[in-house]
Amino acid sequence: MQAVLYFSDKQVREKLFAFVDAAGGLLLVAGVHHDAGMTRPPQAREPFAALEDVFGHVLSQVIVADEGTAEGMWRDPLGDLGDRLYPADKKRAYAVATGYVLLEDGKPRAVVRKHASPAEDLWFLQEALSRLSPSVPAPDPEKRPGHRRPEPAPRAPPRYGPASAGGSARSDEPREEAGARDGAGRAGRAGWARDGAGARTSDETPPRGRRAVEPPPAEPEAKDPWVVLGIERGTPRDEARKAFRVLIAQYHPDKVAHLAPEFHVLAERRTREILDAWEALERDAG
Repeated sequence: MQAVLYFSDKQVREKLFAFVDAAGGLLLVAGVHHDAGMTRPPQAREPFAALEDVFGHVLSQVIVADEGTAEGMWRDPLGDLGDRLYPADKKRAYAVATGYVLLEDGKPRAVVRKHASPAEDLWFLQEALSRLSPSVPAPDPEKRPGHRRPEPAPRAPPRYGPASAGGSARSDEPREEAGARDGAGRAGRAGWARDGAGARTSDETPPRGRRAVEPPPAEPEAKDPWVVLGIERGTPRDEARKAFRVLIAQYHPDKVAHLAPEFHVLAERRTREILDAWEALERDAG
């Protein structure tokens, strides 16, 4: 069974909660971006279509579609569901709002985050389902996204001794590079500068095998959470929460799926920044 709800529906939150409360057995809840230019309905897209074809006998689905319209921009049914399922765990609540949540008899059993493609999502969803239902086989571990066969250990490079007129030199004899002695017969690396007392000056090259020790990078300064969320200091909690949800929705994985991978990384970084800012405000309010 597949059901599709839309953000533009004023009762979308209540309908979603009703599906969760009434569902018996395994239920998948997930959100998708669905604008007017998309020809296929949400339930016909992957991984939802494959889940219905292969595991529809044990799994029901509720797909919540965000049309990206102004009518539904202030609604966040999946965020509300996450808060309801995990009232004391903001990270899990956010994972519900941005990924796939598997419930059994209305209780959350697993949350699967969204990956780069529906095919990858399908592998991890099947893995989670196999742990919840004996009738779902585990996916092939060899086809796990990102899985690579172990590479053979690199071969050691051949050793070559220094060539000389009389043949190869013994490996235990010390060698000096050309120019390794100065005019006074003192050993040193070519190009090293020395002062009158023979001490190395500050502009010389460090010996081979050593690196100049650099100081650790300074800790980045914490950003003002009010500035990160783009709201005035002292904004009432309900208004601040609405602003947070609107902002976090802009970086939803579905909304950057069509962009290059580097934009996915930026979106994840920005999402983490927004979440940290909201958590900081909630700590201060508490």
